[in-house]
Amino acid sequence: MKALVVGGDGFLGSYFVEQALNLGHDVTVFDRFPYDRANNLEHVRNKVRFFPGEFANRVEVVNALEEQDIVYHFISATNPATSWENPSIEIEENLKYSIQLFELAVQNGVKKLVFVSSGGTVYGPQNGIITEEVLPKPFSPYGICKLSIEHFLNYFHERHHIAADIYRVGNAYGPRQPMQAPQGVIAVWMGKVLRGEALTVYGDSDTYRDYIYAEDIAYLMTHSLSDLKKSDVYNLGTGRGVSILELLNIFLSVINEPIQYQIFPRRGLDNSSVILDSSKLTTFFPEFTFQQLEDKIPETWAYVRQHHIGNDGKDTGI
Repeated sequence: MKALVVGGDGFLGSYFVEQALNLGHDVTVFDRFPYDRANNLEHVRNKVRFFPGEFANRVEVVNALEEQDIVYHFISATNPATSWENPSIEIEENLKYSIQLFELAVQNGVKKLVFVSSGGTVYGPQNGIITEEVLPKPFSPYGICKLSIEHFLNYFHERHHIAADIYRVGNAYGPRQPMQAPQGVIAVWMGKVLRGEALTVYGDSDTYRDYIYAEDIAYLMTHSLSDLKKSDVYNLGTGRGVSILELLNIFLSVINEPIQYQIFPRRGLDNSSVILDSSKLTTFFPEFTFQQLEDKIPETWAYVRQHHIGNDGKDTGI
């Protein structure tokens, strides 16, 4: 089938593009592509259609949607830290243009929409392992907007009968994750290690996160390609809670570099605990097992060193 991946040259989007190609689908990637070059997908340039454009540009989005069967929406112009200080940016940069995308998809005969939501923020304060049946109680503007987009997807499903899948993703990590953005503690910490800066550790032994490898996320999201008529909401996490101090200890044990760190109290924008039950989704993949944090952090670090350190030993800023 024909799949449009909006934001497909980004961190998670690029992994999904690779998975969709492996399954033999016809993939179009909508992204900015500055200087006519992909950040993460140059190696598949001859296998996909690159469609450069701006998410806010209605005409460019319409052109990219032509003859597409399914649309995966990976774009987010914000992160929890930036919207915590400026909540209106969520409405202007994310909610507004997501609704525009959904409207245009309906008008262009798209059969299914897939949205990447945030399992780490939409549920709000919770205890224990979270299933999809738990009532979301987001308190951060980032999570509030993600849930609002989910609700608008439900509207389009009811009003226009377009199928829609939602994936509430845990704390993604892996190669290609931007280190300069204040989101994704593993990537942020690796950037600080490269620059010789102290790690900032927010939280304590009761601050739990569900860290999930990007490749696993992309693979499980291919489920939406199996049926263009069904709609559902899926958690996407490992079900394993790792405290911020446990994560620090993993860094200290597997990264062979001097690491300094400072521990601070948990910030107001952070949930205390996010652990996601993904059994609803993994039921469709009976042979699947999640890749382990202790194995993948060393691999991610090796990638970071290879791609971000120049011959002079300095961070290239790529």
